[in-house]
Amino acid sequence: MWPILGRVAHSMQICPMTSKLKMLSAALAAFLLSSLVNADNCESVVGASANEVVSIHCGGAPSAFVADDGVVWTAFVQNQHVYVSQSQDMGKSFGEPLKVNAEPENIEFNGENRPKIIVSDSGVILLSWTTKTSSNFTGLIRFSRSINDGKTFSTPRTINDDGLHTGHRFDSLYLTESGNLYLTWIDKRDMVASEKLGEDYVGAGIYYTVSQDLGESFSPNYRVSHNSCECCRIAMAPHGRDEVAIVWRQIYDEHIRDHSFAILGVAGQVNAKARATVDDWHIDACPHHGPAMIEAAQGDGDEYHLAWFSNGNIHSGIHYGLYDARTETMRQIMKVDGTPGAGHPHMARVGDRIYMVWKGFDGQQTLLQLMSSDDEGETWSEPDTLYTTGRASDHPLLVSSEQGVYLSWLSDEYGYRFEEVIND
Repeated sequence: MWPILGRVAHSMQICPMTSKLKMLSAALAAFLLSSLVNADNCESVVGASANEVVSIHCGGAPSAFVADDGVVWTAFVQNQHVYVSQSQDMGKSFGEPLKVNAEPENIEFNGENRPKIIVSDSGVILLSWTTKTSSNFTGLIRFSRSINDGKTFSTPRTINDDGLHTGHRFDSLYLTESGNLYLTWIDKRDMVASEKLGEDYVGAGIYYTVSQDLGESFSPNYRVSHNSCECCRIAMAPHGRDEVAIVWRQIYDEHIRDHSFAILGVAGQVNAKARATVDDWHIDACPHHGPAMIEAAQGDGDEYHLAWFSNGNIHSGIHYGLYDARTETMRQIMKVDGTPGAGHPHMARVGDRIYMVWKGFDGQQTLLQLMSSDDEGETWSEPDTLYTTGRASDHPLLVSSEQGVYLSWLSDEYGYRFEEVIND
């Protein structure tokens, strides 16, 4: 089904739209009309070709990054390879995919686990991903980079330094303003150590490493926390020029899976670690539902906008809140979407406006929903439906640059979409 033009009524508990946000509908209409021009999907790209076509429309779990020069870089997985493709026209078309790993790897790719791509100010292309080593949830954290605009990539290397055949998965990558490259992931090395001692160990751990030379070398692995959930993406955001803040799903009291927050330093310092959400979700399973986080404009760098999913006794559905790392408290908590099937929120900001996108469900098809706030989350616009589809689709992502915020989304029906959602 083609994108829906116009606002879609939705019975959610959302604050009334402010007058400044009324321009959202006009911008949304322009966004949707422009999307009609580019109707590529894998079926149309392949056409009558007898050979398999490597294309971002046919690959899996893409990520995107807008470089300082306006070039859009994407990373995706196809045929056991990570590929990189660039767009010189802000996503209207993409160049020939460039192979990152010369040797095939059993790369894990899905909504919560995808290759990450960042391009530094100096043009170094940085990539991380997870490679599965068995069917029993074991894996390696892998890294590669290009210093010549993607013409060649370094031989992929394993970043987890324990040498164990166990779980290392769900990597996240972030480059700070000062040039520190943080790589964090879910790690089961402490479970292996506990089992050798005959001790029980719940869940996994959170680990990270830092590179201060754009991936030429990395620090030792540092532990953030014991007893994390085993299978949810980790959200990352800046903390000052040198550090990062992360949010992940943590196991409390052995059976509750809510979220934790911490600030990570270059030399392994872990500060401000605390519980971030109190949802009281009792589940002894993997939700595959990681959080989203962006830095707030206020709070001297210690406040963060969070969006997350829970099926807890206190909060159920997609929720938003503003977390204060100094007081370890959450305020402005709001239910975004409590309908069955809704999930996987993501956020971005440009200037004073923040945006949230997520997947809703009306009982028959997926609704790609968008809303925004220009007062630091105190009030939000009503949700708009960007796309509907009854076919398979990836989780939506929002990518920000100084020029705007862009939707990055892959679906069977529409192929890969990289389109500006708001044009102030």
